[in-house]
This record gives sequence, structure tokens and C-alpha cells, in this order.
Amino acid sequence: MPRIPNFPEPLLEEHKKWHHDRHNVDLDQPPSGYGMAFLQFHRNFISRVLSWYNQSGNNPSLVEPWASVPEPIRRAPCYDQAAEARILFQPESFANADELGRFIESSGIHGCIHQEAAKLYEEPEINDFDVAPRQTVFYNIHGMINRWYQNWEGLGRFREGMAYWCGTFCESDDEVLYYREDGTWWLGQSQPGEPSNRLQASALEWAAIGDSRNFGPIGDGRPFRVWDIDGDGKLEVIFCNPADGMWREGKMKDGRLHWQPVRLRATR
Repeated sequence: MPRIPNFPEPLLEEHKKWHHDRHNVDLDQPPSGYGMAFLQFHRNFISRVLSWYNQSGNNPSLVEPWASVPEPIRRAPCYDQAAEARILFQPESFANADELGRFIESSGIHGCIHQEAAKLYEEPEINDFDVAPRQTVFYNIHGMINRWYQNWEGLGRFREGMAYWCGTFCESDDEVLYYREDGTWWLGQSQPGEPSNRLQASALEWAAIGDSRNFGPIGDGRPFRVWDIDGDGKLEVIFCNPADGMWREGKMKDGRLHWQPVRLRATR
């Protein structure tokens, strides 16, 4: 896999320092707080790197998140397929995001992916956290892990009393989708010409984009995900309606959130 040319040294040093500061952490039993730090640091890091990467005119297709872990890696002795199944299909089994992040590390999945990707692509840098960020496959891996995190955020944020999700729903990766208890959905976007800051609600321009009143209270514990279902780089909302047992997808189109029934099928 190609190395990213002219990679900014400060960004490389930032990633190196994050890992070096935690070199004494036992990844078989990460301490409380480590998992959340792991997920949030890498989410923010890849967002900033990809902003620079795209502005520099590099090929965006090379850094797209993997839709799934490549089969040669999944078949490696170090890869825990049962752990993968829990992450993908039972995100509600993690009490919080920190527990999810610690499990990704303690199960060995994160380390195994780096190790086996280095072998698969014959590029040792992928397994060296000091320099891995200058390899495009680093973003394939961590973009995928960030989607695992987004998958947990679907139901998990309801549980934590924070019914909002960040990512690309319409145009850019700094958007915020917000669900109100009255069944309305709102999209917050950075105002033109303003620096993006999705953590500061006042810096966003909000618009009501749809409602789901006909389906009852979405945060009632029903199966719920925020996921890029069709691989177009934009997030969709999917849930199972307990009234009829049908899955429905909410997708942004022409500035509105449109709902349609979908049928899920196993991919493996």
C-alpha cells in the first residue's frame, strides 16, 4: 500500500506521543478510560489528517474505510472472529464507549489487524505505531474502527441521554444529527465561512429535516444503528420498529430525512 507523500511531521509526532505516553498500559486489561481515549483520539486524528490529505490533492479512494476486515487477516491465528461478531452485531452489549474501546484492544483485534496487514501488504510500517499514520492502510483500518464506534453510538447515545451523532449525513464530516423526544430530527452544519466546531452547538446552523413520530419513541431500546449501509460515505439511520418487526432506513436526500423499509441479510 502506498506511503502518503509529505506527511506532516507534527501529526506523525502527535500519534507517536499518544502511544508512547501509554506504553505501560496492559492491553490485555486496559484501565478504565483508556478505551474512550483510544476511540476519541483516533477519530479526531484521522479527521484532521484526512482534511489535510484531501486539501493536498491526494487520492481519496486510497484512504476509504474498509467495509470489513480482509479475509486473509480474519483467517490469521491472532484474529478473534467471535470478538468481531460481538462488536458488529451486539454493540448494545457494551455498557459504554469506553468498554467498547477497551474490548477492541483487549480482544487483540486492533493489534492483530495492524500486524497481519503489515504482512499482507508487505509494508512493516503498518505495524509500527511511530510511523503507521503515513501509510494509507492506516486510514482503511481506523476508518473502519471509527464506523464500529459509530455503530455503538447508535443505541449507546440513547442510553447515555445524548441523542446526537456526528459524521457525514449530507455534505461534510462535521455534521451533527440530533433526535428530539417529540420525534423530530435536526441536522446541524457549520455555517459557510466559519471554522467547523461540531462540539459547540452555537457554531452550527440547525434545520429540521424530518420526523419519525409514526414509529413511536426511537430511544425505547429497540435495535438501532447509525451506519453507512450502502457504502456511499454517508451515514444512515436504521432501526427495527417493534410494532411490526420491520427494519427502516432513514437517509438524507434533498435536505430531508426519508424513511423506507429495508431487509437485512447476513453477509457471512
